[in-house]
Amino acid sequence: VSCNKQDPYNRPDKPNEEETIVEPQPSLPRPGEYVLPLIETTDIHGYIVYSDDSGVHYRLAYIADKADDLRVRGEDRLLLVDGGDLYQGASVSNLMGGWPVFASMDIMGYDAVALGNHEFDWEIDNTVDGDSTLPDYQWNGEACVNEVPVVCANLYKDGRRASFTRDYVVVEKSAENKYGETVPVKIGIIGFAVDYSGSIMTSRFASQGFSINADFSIANSIAADLEDSGECDVTVLLIHGVASDTAAKLGQGSRIDLVLGGHSHQTMSGRSDYGVPFLQGGRYCEHYGYAELAFTVDDQGNLAFSRAANMMNRAVDPVRDVQSSGNMNREDLSADIVNVSNYALSATADAQNAVIGRISVGATSAYINGSGGRAATISNWMCDITRRIGEADVAFVNSGGIRTNFPLNGASSRNITVANVYEMFPFSNAIYIYRLSYAELLKVFEFAMTSGGEGLFSRMTGIDCYYTETSHGSYSTYSVHSLRKDGTVIYQGGKWTGDWASRSVTLAVGEYLATYERTDYYTGLPNPLVGWNQTDRLVGNSLVDNDNAVLVLRSEAAASGGLLRIDTAPHFILY
Repeated sequence: VSCNKQDPYNRPDKPNEEETIVEPQPSLPRPGEYVLPLIETTDIHGYIVYSDDSGVHYRLAYIADKADDLRVRGEDRLLLVDGGDLYQGASVSNLMGGWPVFASMDIMGYDAVALGNHEFDWEIDNTVDGDSTLPDYQWNGEACVNEVPVVCANLYKDGRRASFTRDYVVVEKSAENKYGETVPVKIGIIGFAVDYSGSIMTSRFASQGFSINADFSIANSIAADLEDSGECDVTVLLIHGVASDTAAKLGQGSRIDLVLGGHSHQTMSGRSDYGVPFLQGGRYCEHYGYAELAFTVDDQGNLAFSRAANMMNRAVDPVRDVQSSGNMNREDLSADIVNVSNYALSATADAQNAVIGRISVGATSAYINGSGGRAATISNWMCDITRRIGEADVAFVNSGGIRTNFPLNGASSRNITVANVYEMFPFSNAIYIYRLSYAELLKVFEFAMTSGGEGLFSRMTGIDCYYTETSHGSYSTYSVHSLRKDGTVIYQGGKWTGDWASRSVTLAVGEYLATYERTDYYTGLPNPLVGWNQTDRLVGNSLVDNDNAVLVLRSEAAASGGLLRIDTAPHFILY
């Protein structure tokens, strides 16, 4: 594919102005129903291509092929959109700064993408261009101008609408009847986001003046203006937020004709109590949302939107998306996106193939017995790596920071590559290192017991925290029972052993945990690390997690004959 984009309608050049052109009188379209199909992807997180024991799965190339099947005879008979969170996750994307995704989306001709929270992880200037499109790129020796618009009508910077997203775009498409005849239709795609500010590192969002106004009347008002003015025939809300929740919050009388969602990694379709239809296409290119926008044309040729029909989620076939030779599954895969995927695999091959060491225990997110849902082998491993990066005694990771698994799948061991490390630490977090007293560390554990702190400080190694659960019927509360260091009880029942309260301890956490200002609603306890960031308790924050994780794991492998240790014991222990 070339960046020299052609007119999809194959229109002739402009005629000579001296010629007299007699335009034929248009005939009225045949009365009846006309349908425009749509495809929604969301939360791709870089997984355009994925490898396992059965081969290389060209997931996005499979979806692109299905999109191409709907674009027929030179007319664009498809609405193609994405619900955000495009890049961070798969190593093939992480190692290339998202290039495989934003290049593929332009080549596929996406009509719009929503702005996800993870678009801010690598700084927004690196993931969205100033003209409200995805980043420009190089391909096949050409400089390509990316034309995919980024929409989000409720993002603000310093109190004003952010200039690098559009409120909406209006696209012209062709809806088709059962005879293959078409009528032009205009679709308004309104961008929106739930308030996902709590899912973004403070330094990359709130500290830069960004905010989200999750007032759904903004979206309703835009939809009403677009339809009342005749600027479009139908309005679609493309939101990085749960589709079903959004459809409910739009309320009665909303003019929005379909909600397309994301953020929660779920597949869903249905209608709200007020009849607003919604659809959400899952995650990682494992599924895609499909629906049909149906229009009716009356005897006078007047067109009106009638309904969103045939809403469903379709799975990417894990047999038909594999290609091990040039002809395998060719009829099910877009050659253009296969080429982009292969280039990305080749460009990252050194990291994909660079084996650091091997693990003999599966690193998965399955809860370890006895932890009360607060420990897993993958989180233990991440915490131990973080401890070693920061030369710390104790480390935490948050539950939302666990983005991958490395199961053994019945084998006795598996290799871990550089690329695997970038999957484990995809966000390039700075590691914050604190020197505290154990009494101060207890404040972190007390915050971890609250509903506000549990999501942040939910996974830990370096010390054992025994905690209790008290049921109150519809909810439970938790409290620290005791702390044990290397088997020694250092705190229990509100009392310290000897001088442990004043002893020094080093704590290491990722930037997200260190900077997120969260105060628990019920207890009023704040995240204590935020208050310590302006004090001498913070002793360092210059080390990036993924780069340094590679270094510490290579060092471990060199000393152990290649075996990388994974701790299988819980360190939050339900007493």
